[in-house]
Amino acid sequence: MSTRAKAKPDDETPETPSEQPAEAEQQEQQLCGKPHFLPALTHVTCTQPAPDPDLPPGTPDHQHQHQDGDALYIW
Repeated sequence: MSTRAKAKPDDETPETPSEQPAEAEQQEQQLCGKPHFLPALTHVTCTQPAPDPDLPPGTPDHQHQHQDGDALYIW
């Protein structure tokens, strides 16, 4: 008598390797996260990549922006 492993049902799809690197890449790239300067919009934070920490002091930051649906906040 021999034993065989049960076959997986067709509805289960194996994880594709292309999804994992995309998630890891997003985790590596940190977002700026600076909140809007207006008190009513403090819940709006910058979604641009974080500024380069190797830039010399006094270098201006990037233009902060956040998109929420059709609304685009720039500060």
